[in-house]
Amino acid sequence: MRAALGLALCALTACNASSGHEHVTFAHLAFDVPGAWSNHDEVRRGVSTTMWTPEDNANKESITVIRTHAVGAVPQAGIATLDRLIKNATENLPGARVAGIVPVRTEHGLQGVRVDVSYVPPSTHERYRRIHVVLVDADRASLVLVMYTAKIADQQLEALELVLSTIREEG
Repeated sequence: MRAALGLALCALTACNASSGHEHVTFAHLAFDVPGAWSNHDEVRRGVSTTMWTPEDNANKESITVIRTHAVGAVPQAGIATLDRLIKNATENLPGARVAGIVPVRTEHGLQGVRVDVSYVPPSTHERYRRIHVVLVDADRASLVLVMYTAKIADQQLEALELVLSTIREEG
């Protein structure tokens, strides 16, 4: 009886641990997202977008992953070009305050840049935090944009770090 109870507790623990995140595939990418988050996908004209939000979303959090075919030689252009492109994009956000742009490399070898920005979305007077990560997939001549947005950001950025630590090419 005691052994059966021990096995049942181990199985329950394993189930709870695995429900902490979900493995997904989207637009030839594979990555993990928090288990209690749901998504909305959109694909049009060479741009694939999936947005994930928690079921209970008092902090107005979201993770968006966008894959787009790059224009011209952007995938081969390097970090300096990405710096300029992401800086231009984030400075156009209303009331933007842009932090430094830093190079990143994921655990699965995608490289790019990351910038932290705060801004005031239209139709609100409250400041939001957004982290843009632009990754280059030179093999597919595409860019992968991962954005974390929140009114009240998780200090550990757990959802963003989960996606970035697991994102990789699929198929």
